[in-house]
Amino acid sequence: MGNGSSDKKVGEFLVDNSIITGYQLQDALDMQKDNPERRVGEILVTQGVLTKEELIMALEMYLMATDAQPMFVDEWLDQEEVDMLMSRFNDNTTK
Repeated sequence: MGNGSSDKKVGEFLVDNSIITGYQLQDALDMQKDNPERRVGEILVTQGVLTKEELIMALEMYLMATDAQPMFVDEWLDQEEVDMLMSRFNDNTTK
């Protein structure tokens, strides 16, 4: 998923930054095995572990902390949320 200086996956980033627990990540990963088309973040929101707003903030932190490209975030967020995340990402990369 990531490239450049970090290959850390979003789920690992969330655990490492105490946004979710390792148990919550494992539960989401187990659910993802039966639903491989769903992203871990989407599953965490569906499970009530994170709100969409918390996930967006966490993804913003992830994008700033890694060299990951934000192409994967638009699969289930609505367009306004994607635009906000992309705007913040672009603002931070031009500073």
